Amino acid sequence: MKNRKGFTLIELMIVIAIIIILAAIAIPNYLKMTERARRSRIAGDFTSLATSLEAYSVDWGAYPNITLTPGISGTEILKPSIDTAIEQELSGGAAAVWNVTTRYTLTGEKGGIDYMKAGTLQSMYNPYDPAKGYIYISSATGKHWLLYAQIAASKWLYRSDMTTDLNEVILVPTDALIPE
Repeated sequence: MKNRKGFTLIELMIVIAIIIILAAIAIPNYLKMTERARRSRIAGDFTSLATSLEAYSVDWGAYPNITLTPGISGTEILKPSIDTAIEQELSGGAAAVWNVTTRYTLTGEKGGIDYMKAGTLQSMYNPYDPAKGYIYISSATGKHWLLYAQIAASKWLYRSDMTTDLNEVILVPTDALIPE
């Protein structure tokens, strides 16, 4: 009787084949899971922003109208750790235009209202490319808004005051989707 001290080549090949089959099943599922997680992150951030924007609109009669980027009226890029005008308006910061302690809301409440903590907006980032951030666009009248997140070279997710879902578009963000 032979003293066997290892695996045969066929046994090793069967084990390797099983591992390859399991990897072929697991990797696509993992990629789908990360894609869903990224979209969920954007949806959650946009929901938080939408809630704050709606509360702001109820108090001040319009959404924050930001006109910072030349060429696109009412646009602002929201990036982590950058103090933005929209953050100032939603947190009642010193650089806010409407939401300041010297003004009063439509209901007579004194300004400086904290709709969103200052650090909360700074902690929001685009999971597809954190350096690009989100884009906030308001109509010239302050009646409507859009939020965009770039997910690929020419693909964007957006949400507006008219929708509660994320929508995918293939275009550069503009105010073309904002009704007047």
